[in-house]
Amino acid sequence: MELYQLRSFLAVAQEGNLTRASEKLFASQPSVSAHIKALEDESGLRLFERLPTGMKLTAEGERLRGHALRILEAANHFRSAAQDLRRSVSGELVLAMNNQPKVLRMTQVLARLAREHPALSFRLVYASSGIVLEGIAEGTLAAGFFEGTCENPKIAVDHLGELELVIAAPKAWATELKRPDWKLLASKPWVFTTPACSYHRTMEKIAREHQWELNKRFGIDEEMTSLEMAADGLALTLTGTHVLEAHPRRSEVAAIPWFRERVPLNLGCLASRLQEPSVAAFREAVLGAWSRSGA
Repeated sequence: MELYQLRSFLAVAQEGNLTRASEKLFASQPSVSAHIKALEDESGLRLFERLPTGMKLTAEGERLRGHALRILEAANHFRSAAQDLRRSVSGELVLAMNNQPKVLRMTQVLARLAREHPALSFRLVYASSGIVLEGIAEGTLAAGFFEGTCENPKIAVDHLGELELVIAAPKAWATELKRPDWKLLASKPWVFTTPACSYHRTMEKIAREHQWELNKRFGIDEEMTSLEMAADGLALTLTGTHVLEAHPRRSEVAAIPWFRERVPLNLGCLASRLQEPSVAAFREAVLGAWSRSGA
C-alpha cells in the first residue's frame, strides 16, 4: 500500500468521478484507476460501486475513508517534522580548543550560538593541535582549533589568523641567551607537551633547519606547567606570546629577544560534515567572530 494510492482513493471518493479525480491529482485516468484496483486487490474489498454516473463508496470504502485520511495526515506531520529537523540546529557538538577561550574568541562564538540556537549544546575539550586533528579525522570531534598545517585532505580548514611564538627561558639564563646562538640552545634542556603539540613540531622543524637536535629532557601534558618549569630554572620551552604574558610567573621567565616565529591558527572539521546544520552554525559563528574582530 502506497501513499499515492490512498490519495487517489480519497480523490475519487470526494469527486465521485474518475475523470475529475485524475484532473485534481494531475495524473492520468488509467493510473488513478490502477491505484484503486491495487488497493482493492490488497485489501480484498470492493471500495467503490461503479455507476453510470460515476463512482460511489461502498460501505466498506466509507469505513476505510477515515483511516486513509488519518494516514495521510500523519504522513504530512512526519514530513513537516523532518523538514523542521533539517532546518533546526540542535543536539550536542563536541568541540576542541587548543588555546585559551579568550584567544580563540569563544565567548563571542558561544554567545551567538546560545542566542540563535537555544536547542544546541556543547561539550568543550582541550587538546594539542595534533590530537585535535586526529579527533576530527576519527569523527570524535565535530570541529576544533589547531595551529600549523593539516595534511589530511578530508579535513576542511579555515585560516583564522596567526599566533606569535617565543622561546621562554629561565630568567637566570637571559644574559647568556641574549645573542643568537643555536649551539647554546642545543645544549640546553627543553620541556614540551606531547609530540603532537604544534609548538613541539615547530621547534623540531627549526632545529632541523639549523642542523641541531633538541635536548628534550622533560615531557608534560599541560602547557602552563612547561612555563612553571622554565620559571623554576629547569628548561627552555616554546610557547605563545599570549600564553607567556598571561602566566602568573611572567616576571621569572625571559623571552629570548632574537627569536620570533609565527604559526597559523585554523579551524578544522571534516569536509563531509560541512553541511550538517550544527557544524555549519558553529563554523559560521567562528568565522563571524574573527571577521568582526580582525585576524
